[in-house]
Amino acid sequence: MTTERFRLAEQSSTQATPDEPRRSSHGRDAAQRAGGGGRLLIIDDERMARANLARALERGGHESAQAGSGEEGLKLLAEQDIDVVITDIAMAGMNGMEVLKAVRSSKPDVEVIMVTGYPMIESAVEAMRLGAFHYLAKPYSLEEARILVARALEKRRLRQQVVQMRAQLEASGSVPEMVGASPAMCGLRQALMRLAPTDVAVLLQGETGTGKELAARTMHAQSQRARRRFLAINCGALSPELLESELFGHEQGAFSGAVRRKEGLFEAASGGTLLLDEIGEMPAGMQVKLLRVLQEQTLRRVGGTVDIPVDVRIIAATNRNLKEEVEAGRFRRDLYYRVAVVTQELPPLRSRVEDIPMLARFFLARLAEQGGAAPLDIDESALDALRLYPFPGNVRELANILERAAVFCPPGGSIGPSHLPPEVSEAVLHPSTTAPAAPSITGLRQADAAPAISVAPAQPASPVPPVPPAPQHEQGQDAPLVPLAEMEKQHILRALELAGDNRTLAADMLGISRSSLWRKLREYGV
Repeated sequence: MTTERFRLAEQSSTQATPDEPRRSSHGRDAAQRAGGGGRLLIIDDERMARANLARALERGGHESAQAGSGEEGLKLLAEQDIDVVITDIAMAGMNGMEVLKAVRSSKPDVEVIMVTGYPMIESAVEAMRLGAFHYLAKPYSLEEARILVARALEKRRLRQQVVQMRAQLEASGSVPEMVGASPAMCGLRQALMRLAPTDVAVLLQGETGTGKELAARTMHAQSQRARRRFLAINCGALSPELLESELFGHEQGAFSGAVRRKEGLFEAASGGTLLLDEIGEMPAGMQVKLLRVLQEQTLRRVGGTVDIPVDVRIIAATNRNLKEEVEAGRFRRDLYYRVAVVTQELPPLRSRVEDIPMLARFFLARLAEQGGAAPLDIDESALDALRLYPFPGNVRELANILERAAVFCPPGGSIGPSHLPPEVSEAVLHPSTTAPAAPSITGLRQADAAPAISVAPAQPASPVPPVPPAPQHEQGQDAPLVPLAEMEKQHILRALELAGDNRTLAADMLGISRSSLWRKLREYGV
């Protein structure tokens, strides 16, 4: 390319000096980038031509890198994040057509604009057939170049949005639905629907496996940000240095191994939602940096000096009680108020045992769909065992148990207690192990996770009147004792009578869990 054949509309204001070095505007205002700017790579063996074009395009809010040969350009392409390559066709050494083929092979999502003279217009048409976005025919105006670059950037961004939306759709297809008709689940769904249209910061608290990420995805899908990205990160799974880089990104050379600039999750989720999972595990130093970003709504990449505006909805999740963490000095109070404008508790599975049959059949149907087979059935005795199990791992553990049971159940069969893990099936297969070991169950509040009812030698603390003593034979000392099981059975029946057959109320009166009461009634055939 020669400068005589390269017409520049703004040559008087953009003329480069002979000793002007190659330049890059990596420090350009991020707001210009957000308004349509991109990262450009200009490859031309004529230094003056590429410098003038770079200066003109940078005035439009773009960033540029320059290379004097095809080989040098491909090296820069491998080291940097580039949106559009502008390359001359006629160059010494590797020509523009060879550059195009290399770019399409290594980075097919990068758009390529070819620069050619009218005598070589056939080559430009061939380049478009090979995947080039378009061509600039010399002599061209700077306005023509700006328009073509803007169109190439728009095409690239549209393609990226399609890829992101497809990834989200594929991800949402693998995420379990919010299955359950219990009062706890109905209340949770209503709360999430109220929170979804807002941008308020929500803290999801609940035990491991209760579906905190699913709840966050549900809010995102029902929000005005649904068309943008949903990203999640486990704040306790990375070292402080890696966590900072993942959240805020880094500049090239910021640390050993940072061979190219990288956007963080805050930038990648721009306009969308970012889930900070297990935020209670976040190191103290990172809490300070996160607080600044949330307050200022800007960030600086690691090793950077430019403040980058961010527009992200924050949803945090934890299995800890963050209020207690604040009081203990392990979590910053000011950050807590930023991420917990609204706190939503997620119920454990043991508090909604009525959802277990529905969840079980949902997971079995999904397993069958993944394996291309008919869904397995599950019998009532297996469901009884699942209802009695405390599920310390909650819904995630239920899915794991059923996946294991499906492996041992013959095709077309029905899952029974024998297909379940021993710790789950024990209460049904070996009910004798749950027999009481003391004369009374009153005054006892058995934990949901307990496999059997414990003893309570103290006086009854529940409102259930005591069972009248068995009649003695003429008050003699040799009167037979009433069996322990019969005394317990009569006491339970008396509680049910007073509660009007409401088992939940009867369990509360007896001071035991509903599952424990259910197990005892089944044991006594009631």
